[in-house]
Amino acid sequence: MAPVLLCLDSGTTSVKAAAFDGQGRLLAGAERPNGALHRDGLRVEQDMDLTRAEALAVLRDCAAQVAGNVAGLIVTGQGDGLWPVDVAGRPVGRALTWLDGRARGLVADMAPALDAVQAATGSRPTAAAASLQLLWLQRNDPARHARIAHALRLKEWLFLSLTGRALAEPTALLPVWGDWRSGALTPVVAESLGLSRGTELLPELSPVGAARAGLSEEAAQATGLPQGLPVLLGPGDVQATLIGLGLGSRQGVTRASIFGTSAIHACLLDDPAAMSQAPAGAMIQQFTLGPGYLCFHPCFNGATLLQHLSRRFADLPAAPAPDYSALILHPFLEPGGERAPWTDPHASGALFGLGAATTPGQIAWAGREALAFVTRASHAMMGAPDGALSLGGGLAGDGHFAQFLATLTGCTVQRSPGSHAGLRGLAAVGARFLLDAPDPAVWIGNPEQSLAPEPGPVAAYAERKYRLFTALLEASAPFWEPLSNLRAEAERLMETP
Repeated sequence: MAPVLLCLDSGTTSVKAAAFDGQGRLLAGAERPNGALHRDGLRVEQDMDLTRAEALAVLRDCAAQVAGNVAGLIVTGQGDGLWPVDVAGRPVGRALTWLDGRARGLVADMAPALDAVQAATGSRPTAAAASLQLLWLQRNDPARHARIAHALRLKEWLFLSLTGRALAEPTALLPVWGDWRSGALTPVVAESLGLSRGTELLPELSPVGAARAGLSEEAAQATGLPQGLPVLLGPGDVQATLIGLGLGSRQGVTRASIFGTSAIHACLLDDPAAMSQAPAGAMIQQFTLGPGYLCFHPCFNGATLLQHLSRRFADLPAAPAPDYSALILHPFLEPGGERAPWTDPHASGALFGLGAATTPGQIAWAGREALAFVTRASHAMMGAPDGALSLGGGLAGDGHFAQFLATLTGCTVQRSPGSHAGLRGLAAVGARFLLDAPDPAVWIGNPEQSLAPEPGPVAAYAERKYRLFTALLEASAPFWEPLSNLRAEAERLMETP
């Protein structure tokens, strides 16, 4: 009987599982909304027990649809954040997710220490980094901090829940705790930040492919899968999705952009040191499927910008046609500020050109233009090679946005809405290490549509507006921190009886 590969991806918005046959055909899938996330101002946490229960339920739902021989399971989840467990492997409170903004005050106060960490790791810690979240707990909740035996990520928590083993793989850990150049962990992070414990809190480290264990009896009973089934710890959800979009896995794709809860802009480079600019929020990961490094800008502000706008402005169209205007929007609405390509915990949104004649359609379209402008800036800073840009996430389904992005960036945009890019990329990794199937293209497939840049008046408008966008951003950035301080003062006034 042909082997079947199961994939699990626990994201910020939803928890998904899929089953593929040995030729990369999707056999079954299951999905549930993420009901474990809790938002309360700067506090954005996740119930770890409920997260585990949702993952097991989705796997059970998916496995029930499969009649073949399940050969293995590969796991990933949302990146960054702190998922702490005690010596018995039990959660130490709720997880601090990558959207949690409580550590952002540390970013503003520790510039020399963060410089030292960036010099050692190649990545500057942000409020999303486990290192700064650990420091926040150390300073603000020492009793809870003392109970932590392992500082995990979500995918490592799920792997522990499925197998009973605490393991990690280097592509996800090195940007926070190590050096991409040597591939080794470094004590510089803990020493520079003043952490009482650092790398000793990390689980055992194994390369992707070797980070595996058998499904536990408890997890087997919960999912209906056989005990001892090989479970592989995959790369982070970002790398899995980039692979699923064709970066490093489809000929001609040299860059990719994902618009989910966050936005991720990435390219594959032989030498990351050759990047034309390396903003503090940039990250570098070893590529899982071959030589080279994934260089990417993880933004806090992705497609959820459009949801934030719709909550604050009435009657915005859900999927507007182009509605060109003089409106210029700076899309920094998340509580952590922004991470990349502009790295500032105090970054805040702005809307220029607002007038009495402004329409909801113009505001909705200006939000899409803003996301496209950030995309162009990111790829320019990374020095992405010439070639196609593969577009993923919810906005890949918006053909108007994809066409504007192609015209603005001057490169062909490939879109595959509904292609399950994260699960397909995860399957390509799992197939290599669990099924000995080395060709990722079989699992990725071809794009549904390719859009070429359109010359003419729209291109001229896009170029002029992009230059205004960046000029206004440079002019307003010095006011972000004073505005943040003023916001805190106003909140205190409103709390006073």
